[in-house]
Amino acid sequence: MNSKNILITGATDGIGLETARKLKSLGHNIIIHGRSAEKLEKVAAELNAKSFKADLSKLLEVGEMAKSILEEYEQIDVLINNAGVLKTSHPRTEDGYDVRYVVNTFAPYLLTKKLLPLLKNGRVINLSSAAQASVDFNALLGKVEMSDFEAYAQSKLAITMWSRYMADQVGSDGPVIIAVNPASLLGTKMVKEGFNTPGNDINIGVNILTSLSLEAKHAEHSGEYYDNDNKRYAPPQADGLDDEKAKQIVELIEGII
Repeated sequence: MNSKNILITGATDGIGLETARKLKSLGHNIIIHGRSAEKLEKVAAELNAKSFKADLSKLLEVGEMAKSILEEYEQIDVLINNAGVLKTSHPRTEDGYDVRYVVNTFAPYLLTKKLLPLLKNGRVINLSSAAQASVDFNALLGKVEMSDFEAYAQSKLAITMWSRYMADQVGSDGPVIIAVNPASLLGTKMVKEGFNTPGNDINIGVNILTSLSLEAKHAEHSGEYYDNDNKRYAPPQADGLDDEKAKQIVELIEGII
């Protein structure tokens, strides 16, 4: 088996950490991202992994992290954009954007775009959600107040839409890009805090992320959305297939980054 270079954002706890552990156990070279130096150090030592620290709510730090990765690696085989936020006591970034949009949508777009030269024959797995709501352009631009769940659901449809758009743009010259709902209400910290439930077995999500990262059968599904609640590729929320709206979302993101 060829050992792959696999970069996972938000890999210091939850589904990111468990997926990192699983992929490491399969013999792959794991690169982890987190925002806590202390947690990163601990996980990096456990997995013998290279680590990169960045606060994804600060796009400048995302850009710096991408630059460091570009300097250090010639190839990334898999990028799993896992890091996400639902509830927070600071819903606005310093620039006035909703932090859910910045962390869940803008940061993974920026990181993926910057790392495209390393990802040519690779895969990008973007964590979406069964919770998807139509993207309000004014909300994306930080001009509308939203509830935690509304902001989260919009940001998750937006990452699903840019995944499809970018897959179309890079075509066969770029990586396979797949958005995935790893399964609803898995027992992560986000779910426990956001929905006040212990949640379902986290390995349901770990297993699909591992499959999407490694199995050949997924290579023909670039630009698609995998719904792990139903164990199949499925259409996202209706707006998710609107090419014109996806293009507008990407143009807005480009303006922000």
